[in-house]
Formats: sequence, C-alpha cells, structure tokens
Amino acid sequence: MKKAIILSALLTLALPFGQAKAEDAPTHRISGKDRYETAVNISAEGWDTSAVAVLATGKDFPDALSATPLAYKYGAPLLLTPASSLPDSVKNELKRLKVTTVYLIGGKSVISQNIETELNSLGISSITRLSGADRYETSVKVAKQLGNPDSVVVATGEGFPDALSIAPIAAQLEMPILLTKKNSVPSSVSQFVNSEQPVESFVIGGTGVISAQVASAFPMPERISGVNRYATNSNVIQYFEDAIDMDLPVIATGENYPDALAGSAFAAATWNPVILTHPTKPHQTTIDTVQAYSDYAELYYVLGGNTVVTDQAVNTLLQK
Repeated sequence: MKKAIILSALLTLALPFGQAKAEDAPTHRISGKDRYETAVNISAEGWDTSAVAVLATGKDFPDALSATPLAYKYGAPLLLTPASSLPDSVKNELKRLKVTTVYLIGGKSVISQNIETELNSLGISSITRLSGADRYETSVKVAKQLGNPDSVVVATGEGFPDALSIAPIAAQLEMPILLTKKNSVPSSVSQFVNSEQPVESFVIGGTGVISAQVASAFPMPERISGVNRYATNSNVIQYFEDAIDMDLPVIATGENYPDALAGSAFAAATWNPVILTHPTKPHQTTIDTVQAYSDYAELYYVLGGNTVVTDQAVNTLLQK
C-alpha cells in the first residue's frame, strides 16, 4: 500500500491534527464503468505491485464475504470477476501488479475452470482455489488458510452488510470471518471451532440475523449490532476504535456489496474502516460516526460514481 505516499501528498491539504473537521478533509472518488473496473481502480490506487491477488465473484456476495482477511494476510488486493471469463481490466491489472499467485474464492460454479486457464495464459501458475460445498464451508476453507485464530468473527451468510462492516477490522486483527445461518450453526463451522478452539468470538448483527442460541454456540460471544445495517456499521467502528486508524476512511454504499468488498481490502491495508452509507440519504448514525472521528481524517475515499454514492450524500456526511 502507498499510505505514506498518500499522506505526504496530502500534507499541504490537511489542517494540523486536532483542528481538522470532516468538511476540511478532501475526498477522492474511486470508480469505474462497472464493479469489476471499480475494483481494479481501487487496486491501482492502493498497490504499486503485489505478488498475490485474491479473486472473488462479482455476481453474488456469500463466497466473497470471508475473503478480506485472506487478502490482508498476503498484502494483496481483492479483485472481482464474472463466472466465465476475466474482464480485460482485471487481466491488465494482474499484469501491472506482476501477480504470480492467485487465490480463487468459491467453486467452479462461481469462478469457472476457464478463469484458471486464463490465469495460466497470463503466466500465473500458482493458483489456489478455496471452496466448499456451500458458502459456510467456503468461509471455513478461507479461515483454515489464515491459521489458528485466537478470535473469530461470526456473521450471517444470508446478507452482506454486517460482514462488510467488520471485514477490514477482522483482517487487521487477523480474525477469520465465519458465516452462519440464523437458527443453526452449519456443521463445517462447528467442526472448525471445535478443532481450532478460539477463545472469543464477535457476533455481528442482531438476533434477527443470528439468534441467541446460535451466538451462544461460539466461545465467549460478544454481539455488536444496531437497529439497521448502518447502525451496526457505526457500532462496529466504535467498538474497535482503539484498534484502527481513521485517517483514510473509506465510504461505500450499504445497499450493494461489490464496491465495499473490494474497498475492504484497501481499507484494511491502511488500518481504516469502511463506512457504509445510504447512497442518497445518509442515516443520522452514519453522519454522527463521520463527524465523531473527523479530527483524525486526512482524506475520505468514496467508492463508486455519483450514481452509486451521490455527491449530495457525501456532502451531507461531511456536513458541507
């Protein structure tokens, strides 16, 4: 990541620490013509080179939700692809990064064998596919690649916002993200917890997505939740505020997953969170979160174009 370069370039733009406010910090949009190009442009913003890349489907969220800690482990960007073939933008980015190793997240129904063939044609021979019989076992396969964890994150596999709220923080703290059903713990997840014996777990989301019974099946569960996805996001950031920086926060829509997913690896690399917002009318809890940490902000990254997160929404968050 180019954090030092970014901050050096911003030195003349930002006010001294303790004097800056959200409206004083500049914003920088990263976007593309589609979700794949946006992810590529996020990668280009954050990485000069990377021997490793993590590749997830851009068509659906479940397999990809657990990928951010893996990307962080290898200092890698997280790129997206359709099922059948790599977009030219992704191919070009893999070449620019000089990637030699790729981790594919999900089975051949979401990332086909043809993708592996295309990667081979780019000179990438080290390809590891992490997949299971379902989204829950895939999250376990990714967790095993991370190593023996002291702490785990537990998130619903039925929706994306809660997992994306915690993804960059989980990555920074080297916690795997395990997916679960609302009313039962998948056997693959139970087996992983029983074999690895983590000492604590962070359950993200309320009882409407993860029941009390399911939460209690994990070691020393600490639930972090809110009345909606935006309140949960704010509460996650507040809970872990001592463990993260807030100098380069990443703002992404909370209504869709691809930008926040690619952005979570980008945010993790600088120890910053992803702030999820309603794309047109930010919730008050999101505004309050941005303002609460505004003294620390040197720059706000905004993911996606004006149709994804409007300029008006950004101005509302920054109180401009």
